[in-house]
Amino acid sequence: MKVAVEKLDKGRVKLNIEIPAEEVKQELDQQYQKIRKSVAIPGFRKGKAPLNMVKARFSGYVQADVLQKLIPTAYDNAIRDEELTPLGEVDIQPPYDQLELVEDQGFTFSALVNVKPEILLPDYSDFQIDKSSVNVSKEDVDQRMKQLQEIHTDYIPIEEERTVREGDCVNMSWQSFLDGEQGESEAAADIDIGSSNIFPEIKEALIDMQPGEAKAVDIDTSQSQERQPDDPLEGREIHIEFTLNTITQKQLPELDDEFARDLDHENYDQFYATIWNEMVEEEKNEQYRRQQAEIRQQVVEKVEIEVPESLIERYVQESLTNIHAQLEQEGRTAEEAEIDLEEMPNQLHQSFVADTKSTWFFDEVSAREEIEMTDDELDIEIRRIAERQDRDPQKYASLLKASNRVEEFRRQMRDEKIYRYLIEHASEKESLIITPS
Repeated sequence: MKVAVEKLDKGRVKLNIEIPAEEVKQELDQQYQKIRKSVAIPGFRKGKAPLNMVKARFSGYVQADVLQKLIPTAYDNAIRDEELTPLGEVDIQPPYDQLELVEDQGFTFSALVNVKPEILLPDYSDFQIDKSSVNVSKEDVDQRMKQLQEIHTDYIPIEEERTVREGDCVNMSWQSFLDGEQGESEAAADIDIGSSNIFPEIKEALIDMQPGEAKAVDIDTSQSQERQPDDPLEGREIHIEFTLNTITQKQLPELDDEFARDLDHENYDQFYATIWNEMVEEEKNEQYRRQQAEIRQQVVEKVEIEVPESLIERYVQESLTNIHAQLEQEGRTAEEAEIDLEEMPNQLHQSFVADTKSTWFFDEVSAREEIEMTDDELDIEIRRIAERQDRDPQKYASLLKASNRVEEFRRQMRDEKIYRYLIEHASEKESLIITPS
């Protein structure tokens, strides 16, 4: 078998495959002999009919059968020998029904297919990322300790008989109604009315109220209020009925050994050091996530990997079809779902190209650097994640297998190893230092 590879544009190749005459003759002879033995032709005993008569009667069937065997086998061998990775369906030319086999003659066909491109890996030091030392200041830790102090605040009822004033804290019960339907209720909760989290209508109603008094308010959910953009409550009808139980005042715990012991620590110094270490780990994890994002962005922008246009078009069309089907199922318009159908194809195009380039790049790094996730490593990682989520490791592993997600999980963990490898070998991004002129 002879194979000539012709590279086309947009990630496609054309394989011109020639099957030799002896292979064609061998397959035809085998099929004709097989039929001769199995069919009965009038005037001849089974298996004794002249071969030329068998050929005359069954040539069309035999030709189709041989082509169905020779072409896929030759194509698979060509792909293997040329070390190509096909993507999607193959286009055989000329089509099967236009091919004709002639004994003692070879034949040639072409196979057009998208293939995974050859990826030339850059020097990993070409990637530049932030490798600056992680720093958590004492001021940051002090702020975290104050937050913990606030979380564990006690609210003490005041002894003075009076109405609610600005700056007070209160204990209140409420029942909420959203668009006329009964929603959240709270038997008793402590609230700082000076907090920005409280609706201004409730704060205004609370001022001058006496313990035991009840009120009802309607909440203005328009954007004229100081609310976040795209707030899910915007435009909704909110009605709240509440009762003031008591007026209270905050009693912050002292940041001392007793406070530390209440939170299962030996003393305050040990507690403070633990929080500092936790914040350092948080910052390291955050830096690692930023480094991952920097690596991925540079892979997409700098590494030359051509993604076949036909693959992109198919993904975009399938995604748009799914979006329309989902909208129809939900009974919503694209506007109601806040989907820009004009911009969506471009967004899908960019997303698919970025994801595909990243996937192929990581596969190539995995192959060159022999970075894989062994079964033992996978078991350890599954157990670690299960324990972190307070789940039974065996049940968690069974769940992954039942949902056919083990290999997906293996790939994710492999990619984590690759990220760490690339981060280790990347260059440190130069800091922008501004000096006085």
